[in-house]
Amino acid sequence: MGIVKKEFKLGRYVVLVLDQIPNVSYNSFRINGKTYKPVPIYDTKNSIAIESDDSFLGHTVEFISQ
Repeated sequence: MGIVKKEFKLGRYVVLVLDQIPNVSYNSFRINGKTYKPVPIYDTKNSIAIESDDSFLGHTVEFISQ
C-alpha cells in the first residue's frame, strides 16, 4: 500500500505520487473501494497513473494482484 502525497492531472488521467510503491506484482489498484486499471507511465519515481477526474490526496492505494 502507498499513501498519495501529490497528484496532477493530464487530460483524462491523474498521476498519483505515493510515499512508496511496494515491490510486488500488480494489475490493478484499489482506492476507496473502487478498482482502477493502471495507465503506463515512465520516468516518474513512486508514481502511478489512472483514468479519473477525482482527487486522491491523502488516500491509501492498495496494489491488487489477480
